[in-house]
Amino acid sequence: MKIYITTLGEFDIRDEEKSLFNPSNRTYTLYKLLQYFITFRNRKILPETIIDNLMAGNETDDPKNVLRTQIFRLRQMLKKMEEKHTDEGNHLNIIFANGNYSLEIGDAVEIDIDAFESMIEQGDSKKPHQRNEAIELYRQAMDIYKGTYLSQNPYEVWLVPIRNYYSRLYLNTLNKLLEILNDQDKSDEVIKLCERALEMEPYEENVHIHLLKAMLKTGQSKKAMDHYEHVERLLHKEMGLEPSPALKSMLRKIQNHFIEKGELDIVRLEDQLEEGPDSGAIICEYEYFKFLYNIQKGKSLRTNVSDYVALITLGKSKASRHDQMEIEKWSKNMTQVLAKSLRKGDVFSFWNENQLLIMLHNINHDGLLTVESRIKKNLFLYGKESYMDMQIKFQPIQSANVLLNESL
Repeated sequence: MKIYITTLGEFDIRDEEKSLFNPSNRTYTLYKLLQYFITFRNRKILPETIIDNLMAGNETDDPKNVLRTQIFRLRQMLKKMEEKHTDEGNHLNIIFANGNYSLEIGDAVEIDIDAFESMIEQGDSKKPHQRNEAIELYRQAMDIYKGTYLSQNPYEVWLVPIRNYYSRLYLNTLNKLLEILNDQDKSDEVIKLCERALEMEPYEENVHIHLLKAMLKTGQSKKAMDHYEHVERLLHKEMGLEPSPALKSMLRKIQNHFIEKGELDIVRLEDQLEEGPDSGAIICEYEYFKFLYNIQKGKSLRTNVSDYVALITLGKSKASRHDQMEIEKWSKNMTQVLAKSLRKGDVFSFWNENQLLIMLHNINHDGLLTVESRIKKNLFLYGKESYMDMQIKFQPIQSANVLLNESL
């Protein structure tokens, strides 16, 4: 009877009938030692190496003797685990020879990582000329990968390079499979694979991009926009990062898809921009700002609503040029000030490091003067600096291109 060992995701040892893995406080150290041996199976390992990796924090005068005791107990545990199997000795055997330990894996043992790598190697050999066979082998490899290697041991330092290796192998193989499926227009399967992968690797940008492309191919524009906004929030909240240029490019494709399909809903876009705790204006990427500007410009031509675009420019310093620290401070202060100084529904975006744009909806000339005064007042209160050389120019949205061209 065979024994099956699972390491990708939750660790388990099974025979063909049930799980043989029965962890407890008394066996925790033994199972961790077994996982170490499985990871470096069929290799010769010095006792000192095992002690450094697994017993570094233990206070003992004789770590080698402790290790020998643990290995003796582990052998007993493995023997008991195999006692119902007629081919005893053809499973897991810990050998000590020439000062080294090693775990020998018998023919009656199957380990998921061995099958995982075997499927990928076979798929790679088939990929150039037998793509359908490669797809099937890659699919089997994807099914085997159920999560991070030995995921229940997240803080073991010795596991880091091993865990990274299998994660990279999984993602590289997934990308190969997705590329073939894209060429064959199997977008539905691409979506399923990507959604499953993102449960395990939520920050993997390339998988998000594959998913967004597949959603657009299948006409799921709204879901694609929702997913992009989810990724944007995830990156900002968890890692403090903005979307990469590649992801921003996908945003433009999603927006263009809305326009081409006639599915644009400006009210929905405004609702999305207003999400979050702030009650004032919302900052967005320049490409998104440009998208909203073009839509609002077309809308204002059909109505009597007075919309304006404002361009704020940080003037030259006494040294004729602001240093990077000063620019970053100004950008940070302006972000905070505009979020509070403008109205809900107004939108602003940084055009470059010295300039930013604001889109103001339904405002008259007196309102523009109020906005300029409020911005400068709040900037002084918030940043303790007057920025008297800062310029604010307003232009009706229908002729805002003139303002932008003059300021370039």
